[in-house]
Amino acid sequence: MKKLGIITYYWPPAGGPGVQRWLKLSKYLAREGVELHVVTVDADKATYPLHDEGLLDEVHPNITVHRTDTSEKFGAYKKVTGKKSVPFSGFSGEEAKVSFLQKVARFVRGNFFVPDARKGWNAHAYAAAVNIVQAHGVNHWITTSPPHSTQLIGLKLQRNIGIQWIADFRDPWTDIYYYRKFYPTALTRWFEKELERHVFSSCDALISVSPSWSELYEKKSGLPKGSVYTLTNGFDPEDFASLKPQRPEVFTLLYAGTLAAQYPVSELVTALNTLSFPMCIKVVGSWDGKSADDLAQGGDHIEVTFEEYIPKATLNQKLLDCHMMLFLLPNVASATGHIPGKLFDYLGAGNPILGLGPTAGDAARIIHNAGAGQCFDYSDKAAIAQYVRQHYENGSPRIEASHMTDYARDTQARRLLTEILK
Repeated sequence: MKKLGIITYYWPPAGGPGVQRWLKLSKYLAREGVELHVVTVDADKATYPLHDEGLLDEVHPNITVHRTDTSEKFGAYKKVTGKKSVPFSGFSGEEAKVSFLQKVARFVRGNFFVPDARKGWNAHAYAAAVNIVQAHGVNHWITTSPPHSTQLIGLKLQRNIGIQWIADFRDPWTDIYYYRKFYPTALTRWFEKELERHVFSSCDALISVSPSWSELYEKKSGLPKGSVYTLTNGFDPEDFASLKPQRPEVFTLLYAGTLAAQYPVSELVTALNTLSFPMCIKVVGSWDGKSADDLAQGGDHIEVTFEEYIPKATLNQKLLDCHMMLFLLPNVASATGHIPGKLFDYLGAGNPILGLGPTAGDAARIIHNAGAGQCFDYSDKAAIAQYVRQHYENGSPRIEASHMTDYARDTQARRLLTEILK
């Protein structure tokens, strides 16, 4: 029986996309007979942007969860901004115009809490992991980020006690599309890139979630081509097995997740304004002020609704209860390799996908290969309108699931065992 330790800040009752990857993979790894130990933060002391108590039921009973204390410094952020809540990634939830205090908070976060404000958890997680190695003989460990400070725990464990260490990156580190919005100084950028390079070159195996990012990590670290494993996010077939679609009468487009200023939804609204039939755009998740203002420019035939984060089980049903799912990528150069986790839940739900972003990117390729929809450039407004019109006229048939098995979590867990944890 294999023994595996996973170090992750995000674990139930944390909500949102960051918790899904290893919550789901660990469930299927446990079913394959792996002895799993998860090191995470005490939920009562954690700084989660989102909570989802229902996800606690998803934790496999054979997984041993070790919760630790933490010494984070989010109090400074709250004092500067006057906000009580933890910020979302990508700056969704902020107003259209960034205030002076928000800029100060970003600068403080980007230059005084390197690599991130949750690094105060590291000493506690490291101590817990050392105890698990000594008590249970767990010598294979996965660290998953963000927060990228988590990777420094794996680096220290490897250096001090010689464990086998796999670094899993759900998002890029210094190449994330909003990195410069933290206003890092030249010294900060140099220091953080050195941390990143050291992690890339030191770990025993490196995992990314997209082919483009795997190539990027290889180039940055000097690793041979093909040495970074690509394990995309995925969907859990069991999430949808007992659910049935209940589409509304009005043609409905659903967007789930983060909506920030880098997503030029004004182009989408312009395209939809050329159509005349009634439709509804539903946004579920978090959004910034500019995106909300842009969506409000829709014509009288377009109803727009916003709903803040809801439990994953409820979201699964909403993904079924629409005619088309909106998949939006930030309009930045690095979006070529960006494959948000929600894409795979879209695939699992089975409604056609309207994608906007790089048409030659990794996400567009997945949508095309799965026969799940089509991806357009934001500026291709005529084609976007035509695609929506065609689906409205033909009843927007649901997509065939046969090409999606590679993205099912059970398939991915078996691949993880045979190819990466070998």
